[in-house]
Amino acid sequence: MSELQRTVTVVYNRKGKKLLSEREFINALFFELKWADTSGAGRIEAKEAQRILEAALRQGLLELSDGYVKPAFDIKSVEVPLNYKPTKDLLKELDEGGPAPAASSPSSGQEKSKVEAPPVFSVLIDDIAAKSGWNKRDVVSRINKVVEKLSVDAEVAALLIGKDVGVDVGKYLLEVKEEVLRK
Repeated sequence: MSELQRTVTVVYNRKGKKLLSEREFINALFFELKWADTSGAGRIEAKEAQRILEAALRQGLLELSDGYVKPAFDIKSVEVPLNYKPTKDLLKELDEGGPAPAASSPSSGQEKSKVEAPPVFSVLIDDIAAKSGWNKRDVVSRINKVVEKLSVDAEVAALLIGKDVGVDVGKYLLEVKEEVLRK
C-alpha cells in the first residue's frame, strides 16, 4: 500500500463522505493534514494538495466525474494509524507515479483541464495574505474561527475576511456560490 493511497484514505475518512468535490478534497488536505516531517512548513500547501489530487487521479486511486472525485478502491481495506500524517516522501512518490489510466474519452480531457485550475479558495487565501500582510497560516486560522463562529463554509468565511481587509471579493462570488451549492 502506498503513502498516496493512505493519504487519500485519510481524506475520505475524515470527511465521512464517499464523494467529494475537487475543492473539498484539496481543502481537506490543505486545512486538515500536516506533514509528519515538519522541517520547513508543516502544513500541506495548496499546490502540493493539487499535486496529490492529480497524482491520485493519474494512478487510478481516484475517479473524476463532473468535478467530483471518489476512491477507486475500498478505503475500508486500508489500515491507517489514528494520527496519520504523510511524509514529504509522498511528493517523491508523486513524481514517480505510474501512467495515466488507459480509459480516455473525449470528456476526460475536459475534466483534466478542470483539475489544473487553482481552487478559488487558495486564490482567496493568497489575495487576503497579500492585502492584509498576514501570512497564510494566519489567514487560515482566521477563516477557521469565522467558520466555527458563523457555521459557514470556508469559502464564505474567506469572502467575509477578504471583504474586511479590502480584497475585491466580487470577482469570486460566482465561483464560491457554485462551490457551496455543490456541497
